[in-house]
Amino acid sequence: MRVDVASHESVVAGRKDNLDQTVVVFSIGTAPYFNRKALATAVVSWRALKFKPSSAVVIHVGGYDDDPRELWQIPEVCAFVRRFCEKTKAHEDPALDPMSRNLLLLCGADPGIEPEVIMISPDESADATMDFFKSRMANHGD
Repeated sequence: MRVDVASHESVVAGRKDNLDQTVVVFSIGTAPYFNRKALATAVVSWRALKFKPSSAVVIHVGGYDDDPRELWQIPEVCAFVRRFCEKTKAHEDPALDPMSRNLLLLCGADPGIEPEVIMISPDESADATMDFFKSRMANHGD
């Protein structure tokens, strides 16, 4: 299996990636660097990516592995996510994995939606995400 990695900087610089049948892990930010520069870089990178119908995107937020709270319970994460989504509407992208969409919505990405939290096991989450990836690739593959 081939795994390609691209940083935000390479995306912004215009590196062309083939996003056919690709799973993209998009890191919108990492604590403690939730500042204007990090937001601008994430927004420009998101806008530079051109997802194909077979692409699947997972959102990543870094720096909280040792924090017992869920990401949507952390005020600085929610504030950053809200600003990111105001500028990108990432939470509306059909390529976005449902678990990632839920995270963005729980952080307040769309003030008109008040999602309900239903906790599932890590295995259930992984299974749902894998099903989403497979459906994107199977239904839209070339």
